Amino acid sequence: MVYQKKISLKAIQMKKYILIAIVVFLGTAAIAQEKAAVEPVKAPECENKWGIDSVETAKQLSLFNQYYQEKKYAEAYPYWLYLFENAPCIQKRITYNGPTVIKEKLKAIKKAEGKDAYFARVKTISDTLFMTYQKRIELFGQEGYVKGKWANDIVKMTPQNREKGLVMFHESISLEGAKTRYKVPKDYIYAGVKHYQKKKLTLDSLFMILEEVSPIIDVNIAKYTATGLSAKDSIKGVKWQKTQDVIIGLMKPYLDCDKLTELKQPHFADNKTNPTWLRSTVKLLDRGRCEKKPFYLECSEALFELEPNSDAALSLAKAFGKQGDDVKATIYYNKAADLATSDDDKYKIYIKLAKTAKNNKKYSRVRDYARKAIAINANSGEAYILIGDAYRASARSCGGDLGAAGVYLVAVDKYIKARNVDPTVAEKANSKIGQVSGSFPNKEDSFFKGINVGDSYRVGCWIGESTTVRFGS
Repeated sequence: MVYQKKISLKAIQMKKYILIAIVVFLGTAAIAQEKAAVEPVKAPECENKWGIDSVETAKQLSLFNQYYQEKKYAEAYPYWLYLFENAPCIQKRITYNGPTVIKEKLKAIKKAEGKDAYFARVKTISDTLFMTYQKRIELFGQEGYVKGKWANDIVKMTPQNREKGLVMFHESISLEGAKTRYKVPKDYIYAGVKHYQKKKLTLDSLFMILEEVSPIIDVNIAKYTATGLSAKDSIKGVKWQKTQDVIIGLMKPYLDCDKLTELKQPHFADNKTNPTWLRSTVKLLDRGRCEKKPFYLECSEALFELEPNSDAALSLAKAFGKQGDDVKATIYYNKAADLATSDDDKYKIYIKLAKTAKNNKKYSRVRDYARKAIAINANSGEAYILIGDAYRASARSCGGDLGAAGVYLVAVDKYIKARNVDPTVAEKANSKIGQVSGSFPNKEDSFFKGINVGDSYRVGCWIGESTTVRFGS
């Protein structure tokens, strides 16, 4: 009787796994029918997703999913391994999330058995991890995307194979182009810097990697920081900007102008009619803050001749400005504004022009450019502060009946306007108001000139604005 009871229990368990197998099979079959036209799977092992023992596969799948859904990835590892070796097509997560399971298993080994056990297992288990990427490509495609992840694990887990990882990063970016994930460029540069520090990569090769990733970063920053984007896309923009910051930080020790010039100048003659090379070089020199160098100007002029667009004009404007030729800098800033394709770009250029004019003490031009910026962005506190600064700087030369004190009134009007339209500049505006308001007209002097508090007062000279009289303390 006892023997019969055991047989019955075993039969019940078998029925349970067969039922699981049928349910999972029907579910995956339905999904497969929906996606077959989009993601056809041609690998031979997917013709029989359940492997040679469907009942055992169902049992292992049930246990794997139980642990996986509870995020107990290390505990899920033995069941995952069976499925990977015997039924890799049963669910996409077997290959898609295999690396997660393996890494958590390694962490568990390190915690329980120590670093020596961890490193011993890395040598053997990393091959399995890498096989998950290969299998994922074979079964589900996305070669470029997958290789970006694969390459990073190669260089991080097996540094001795870093060169192989660098090759794979290159393959990933070549395949994905502008669709590259935001993490890949910084992982690629990180690996390149490490290899250079180990004296296994030349500086020339390191900069070639930088040149390779820079256009992708630029395209994605431009795409995901444009105005009118959804919150989701704006988050992508933040991630791409962080990627750029990380890369510049990693490369900063090597972004020396002399080194950059030494690296790029020998190739100028062969590439002075190649806009792609010139564009990349100018951006690289930008990041190295090389605008004062004659080579930067040479490249910028060649690029503008081939591509007379806003970016090229900006490069020339910066070059002439750094070299002290403000007349030419202003000419090219204006060209950049005229050629700009977005209001945001035009706004930034007009603000830059206003600042340049202020530095050159051309105060009426400060207002001209600031007003153009305000025409694009009516809430530009920065533009109103620049006008206030221009008025303040002209106080001695534009005084009327109230002298310089009267000019300070209109300057403060602009600072108040800046604070009102743009809270982000409130602190700066308040500081300037505090500095100037003490120099408002004196009550006694104003009285003898027939001017009282609250009167309308017009400031002459190039300013030509009216204000309301207030007295200083």
